[in-house]
Amino acid sequence: MKWKMENGKWKIIFFVPVFLMGENFDELVKFINNSNVVKIYEKNIEIQKEKLTDAKAKNYGSVDVEYDYMYLFDRPVMKMNNPQPLAAQNAGSAPIYPLVYKKIHTTLNAGKKNNFVGKLTYSYPVFTGFAISDFIGIEKLNLIKSKLKLNNIKRDLKLKIAKIYAGIYALKEKTKALNEAKKALLSAKDKAVALYKEGLINKSTLDEIDAKYYEIKANIDKTKSNRNSFLNLLSYLVNKKINSIDNLPSIKLLKPNFLNRPDVKEIQNTLKIASKNINIQKSSFYPKVYFQAGIKKEATNATLNNNDYRNVDNSFVALSIKYNIFNGGSDKAKLQEAKIQKLKALIFYKDYLNRVKTDYKNDLLNLNAFKKRLISANKEVNARNSYYEYIRAKFNEGLADVTDLNDAIAKLSEAKAKRDYIKSEIFFYTLKSNIDGGNK
Repeated sequence: MKWKMENGKWKIIFFVPVFLMGENFDELVKFINNSNVVKIYEKNIEIQKEKLTDAKAKNYGSVDVEYDYMYLFDRPVMKMNNPQPLAAQNAGSAPIYPLVYKKIHTTLNAGKKNNFVGKLTYSYPVFTGFAISDFIGIEKLNLIKSKLKLNNIKRDLKLKIAKIYAGIYALKEKTKALNEAKKALLSAKDKAVALYKEGLINKSTLDEIDAKYYEIKANIDKTKSNRNSFLNLLSYLVNKKINSIDNLPSIKLLKPNFLNRPDVKEIQNTLKIASKNINIQKSSFYPKVYFQAGIKKEATNATLNNNDYRNVDNSFVALSIKYNIFNGGSDKAKLQEAKIQKLKALIFYKDYLNRVKTDYKNDLLNLNAFKKRLISANKEVNARNSYYEYIRAKFNEGLADVTDLNDAIAKLSEAKAKRDYIKSEIFFYTLKSNIDGGNK
C-alpha cells in the first residue's frame, strides 16, 4: 500500500505481490514418479510379484477335487464261457472217448448305465532335480530385474529432464538478453529522434533502427515459442503442467561408481539368471519322483454310497519315479545352449561396462571443454559490453553510425546468450557425468 498525491488529492495505491517462481530442478525430479512411463514399469513389478507367487506355489503341491458323471449307452456285462462234456448216448453206458465239450455262455451284470466318480487328490513333487527351487530363484531374480529396470527408467527420465531444463534455461536467458537489446535499441531510437529533429541525421537512420527493432522482436517471439515447446515436452515427461522453471542448481562432480548403476546391476542379474537356467537344464539328468494320495469313490448313485457290482472306496497312495534314458541328445543340447547363453551374457556385460566407462570419459571431455569455453564467453561479454558502451556514447554525440550501434547491440546480446547456453551445458554435463558414473 502506498499514498500518492494526484491532482491535489491523496490516493491509496495497493500493490498485489505476484510470485512467478518456476519449478526448480529438484522439484521436477520428484515429479518423475508421476510419469506414466514410471507407472507402467511399476505395473510390471506387480506382475512379476504374481509370477513369483505362482512359482513358489509349486513347492506346496496341489489338491484337486473331481466329480464325474457318465451315462453308458449299453449296460456293462461280464461274459463267461464254461466248457462242459456232452453226455453219453445211452444212459449208464461208458463214456465215449475222446470226450466232446460244448461251450456254455453265461452273462452277468457288471454295472449300471449311470456311473458316478468322486475324487480328492493331493499331488506333490518329491524330487525334480532341483528344477523347482531354481525356477523360483529365477523368478526372484526377475523381480529384482524389474525393479532395476524401473530405477533405470527413472535415471533416463532424469537425464531427459536435465537436458530439457538446460535448454529451457538457455532460451529463457536468451529471451532476457534479447529484451535487453530491444530496450537498448529503444533508448537509442529516442536519442536518434532527437538528433533527427535537430537535422543531425536523416530518416534512413531511424528506419535502420526500426528494422533492427522488429528483427529482435521476431527473434524474441521465436525464442519464446521454442521455450514453450520445451515446457510442453517437460510437462509430458513428468505428467504435470509446467509453466516455467527456476535457475540452474549448483551441482558438484562426484567420484564415479559404475557398478552402482541400475542398468549395470540389471546385466549382472541377467548373468545370475543364466546360471539358474543351466541348473534347470541339468535337472533333466536326474530322476523325477512324485507322490500322490487320493480319496476316491466309484458308485452308481450321485451320493457315492452304493455300488452293487464293485467296491465303492478306491482311495489310494502312489509313488511315481520317472527317469529318461534316451531322447536323442535333446537334454544335452539344451544344457549346452544354456551354457553358451551365459557366456554370451558375460561378453555383453564386459562390453557394456567398457561402453559405460567410455561414455563417462566423453562426458568429462565435454564438461571440461564447456568450462574452458565459459571463461572465454565471460571475457567476450565484458568486451562486447565495453564496446557497446563506447559506441553508444559516440552515437549519442552523433559521432557513430547506426549500423555500428545495431551491430554492437546484436553482438552483445549474442555473447550473453552464448554464455548462458554454455552455463546450461555445464549443468547438464555435470549431472550427466554423475548419473553415468553411478551416482543418482
